[in-house]
Amino acid sequence: MCTSHSRSLITRKSNNPRALNAPVVPLADPVDGLLTLDDLQNPIVATLVVWDEALPGDTYQLIWNEVAAGEIKKIANDEGPGAPLSLDIPASLLANDGRYKVAYRATNVEGGQGSTSDAAYIIVDRTAPGGSLLAGMIFPSVVSDGVLTSAELTGLGDILSTEVPGYTSMAWGDYIQTFWGDKVGPTHTVIEDEVTLDQVMIDFDRAFLESVGDVAEPVHYIVTDRAGNVSIKSQTKTFSLFLKPAPADFPAPLCAQADDGVIDDADARAVVAVTIPQYPAPEAGDKVTLYWGDNALPDAELKLGDETQDPIFDINVRYPTIALSGDGEVVLRYEVRRNTVLIGSSSELMVNVNLELPGPVDPDPETPENENLDLPIIRGTSSNANNDDNVIDEDDFLLEAKAVIGWKNDFAVSDRIHLFWGAQPTPVSFQIKSIDLNKDITLTIPNTLMAAEGTGEAIKVYYTVSHDGNPNTSKSFAQSVEVRAEGDLPGGEDGLAQPVFTNANENNAISPILSPDGTPIFIAPYEHIDKYPRVTLVFHGYNAANGSTPVPGASMEETHTLDDGEILNGYSFRVPDAKLRLICTGHAEAYYRVEGPNGPVNSRTASVLMRMATPGAGC
Repeated sequence: MCTSHSRSLITRKSNNPRALNAPVVPLADPVDGLLTLDDLQNPIVATLVVWDEALPGDTYQLIWNEVAAGEIKKIANDEGPGAPLSLDIPASLLANDGRYKVAYRATNVEGGQGSTSDAAYIIVDRTAPGGSLLAGMIFPSVVSDGVLTSAELTGLGDILSTEVPGYTSMAWGDYIQTFWGDKVGPTHTVIEDEVTLDQVMIDFDRAFLESVGDVAEPVHYIVTDRAGNVSIKSQTKTFSLFLKPAPADFPAPLCAQADDGVIDDADARAVVAVTIPQYPAPEAGDKVTLYWGDNALPDAELKLGDETQDPIFDINVRYPTIALSGDGEVVLRYEVRRNTVLIGSSSELMVNVNLELPGPVDPDPETPENENLDLPIIRGTSSNANNDDNVIDEDDFLLEAKAVIGWKNDFAVSDRIHLFWGAQPTPVSFQIKSIDLNKDITLTIPNTLMAAEGTGEAIKVYYTVSHDGNPNTSKSFAQSVEVRAEGDLPGGEDGLAQPVFTNANENNAISPILSPDGTPIFIAPYEHIDKYPRVTLVFHGYNAANGSTPVPGASMEETHTLDDGEILNGYSFRVPDAKLRLICTGHAEAYYRVEGPNGPVNSRTASVLMRMATPGAGC
């Protein structure tokens, strides 16, 4: 099953490290940044989005022609990666015509790193095209007598081609509007080649000319440049006149995550990628509207270079949109518009969706856990009167334990419960039968399972719910269980102290500044260290996308037997740089395990922030 974790609506491949994107000035032309006269009547704002590595408190500031300008702004708590940001451009900076360079400075406050984004450019232009004279259009010699007949037009191929001669300040993007009398005629936008040739050709077709009627009217044009400056009216020429659908077979979209026959809950949580294949004659600027069932996603625009790709790009569909159309067969299709005109629509792709979870509905399906599942409650089985929930004490350690899972009305006969104890790979399994309905579920936890995990102050215990024939699995949050054992244990009565991230900075963060080649984790000497010198470090890294599940490939478990010098002075394990960069931005936890007389003894857990990202360069 193919999955995608991209946050962006469009996924494009790149072999280069990701730089900070240039800011966008929404009012400026996306090609060269030109601001129109109308634009300049409004506040001019540069927009950007929170970069992937950003955290609350990180800062950003406008860089104007490579000089810092304006206030330094902070990322707010509710502004996560991808959230919109803005920077005001003071009107005083736009007082004079010219071309200006706009960027921003992003700073990772906790890690101390900063980067300047790529630059955008804006242009201010208040000069009207044509100056004080616009020559009239030049027509074919056949109409030099001022008359155009039907036969003459047929001889011209039903097209009256005219030339607009070059004029002062002619530039690409100039908008030429023709008029035949009072009737608005064809328009034309000047391109670079026409500027070089110093002429523009404009065609009046038969349909338009017939719509004018048998009249004698002057013909002229005006030019509006891209900034909105309007020329004077051109010289006129007068003529007497005597004188008619979009395809629906673009290739269907593709969806690799449906290739196994179903888009399930795991696919949807990871974001489903719908591939837009190359359709006939694509152009940069085309806007593709993907429909998931009856629901249209925001338009995805072809950027320069996309039109040469096959497929063109992926459109990422998030869980809420998938859920909106419900389970079962869903039709996927897309439409393509060019300058707001529909130029084609695709054939349909039918996909099968199954998001139904065993057990209760997940209120937040974009997280790994189902918040409607109760935490498991762990209880010892000794006769001790002071037994506390989620505590396995010295009297309980050599016995089996019980796990109580709160009943949910959405549980069903044949649902399977799998309870996972710490890092042990084999779960405790239970299948709901009819006699189990409407009462809490109690599972027996073998003593061998607890002994294999050993003692510790926060053994993580969670469970999953599955059902035969349903591809989806519900997962609970993890309960923290304290486990203690009798004996002359490593660490003594107070237990094993937590390990130390010796390279953490003043913010308790690991960053590439202090940990360029991995980071050490120090194990200090502990009570009875000489009897129990065999130490195992357990390290897990987490980021927001993985929730309470360790980042794949970022965990490590390493065992070392201390020598005489290390027994006296302690020992440092090292987490490689590659694992730290897999975590990127998030947090990490570490504890160590010492082989004791009754099995392993776990230390307290140390936590540290992970800040390996540099703005614009990622991890």
